[in-house]
Amino acid sequence: MKSRTTHNPFTLIELVVAMAIMIVVALIIATAGHTFYNAYSRSLKASKKLKMYMAIDRIWDTGVRNMVPFRWKDDENVSRFIFEGTENTLLFTALRRAHGDDPNGLIFIKLEVENSRLIAYSSFYPMRFWLEDEVTDQKIEKEIIAEQVKEITFEYAEADSEEGEIEWLESWEEEEHAAIPLAVRMKVEWLDGTVEYWLRRTAGVDAKSTFGYRETVTDNISSVTSRNTGQGR
Repeated sequence: MKSRTTHNPFTLIELVVAMAIMIVVALIIATAGHTFYNAYSRSLKASKKLKMYMAIDRIWDTGVRNMVPFRWKDDENVSRFIFEGTENTLLFTALRRAHGDDPNGLIFIKLEVENSRLIAYSSFYPMRFWLEDEVTDQKIEKEIIAEQVKEITFEYAEADSEEGEIEWLESWEEEEHAAIPLAVRMKVEWLDGTVEYWLRRTAGVDAKSTFGYRETVTDNISSVTSRNTGQGR
């Protein structure tokens, strides 16, 4: 009678080799997955940052670059610019493309930071900033331009009357200037500590290129007409 000999399916060495191969494959898969996740995260972060940059550029190209002096009368019947330039807030009037039957070719924009977000408020009607609690039914759009913003700082360019050089001011006082700034520069400090700048020259910088109420021009025309017709003597 022949004796039966039994053989184990795997030897100890074969088991060790198989486990080593499985560990190596798992490490390769984990490394590839981690690399893919990091690449995806970087791509998503870069895409989000690029989107924010494009939004800021859009505001500065379509808004600040088309900034014009526009006057509106306050409660004391004094004609004032719809422009407010402080260190951390910018409100201005800009030209825009009129669509269809809409005759309004102006838009009013305000930029400021709220809760680490750069916010742009816009309206087709003048934002009378000198009224603290203005009650109005005008429609004001709110748009989040960028996030993770620690602070924004504005500077305003003016030509030195004596030397003719450009000087940068931290704020823009209306009573000290005949028009709006020549250019506006914005410094953005992000929460991660990085700092970036945006700079654009404005469109209507001449004191005579004022939109809105033109009582001075009207008075001049009336005066010329009176002299030509022999009236007012």
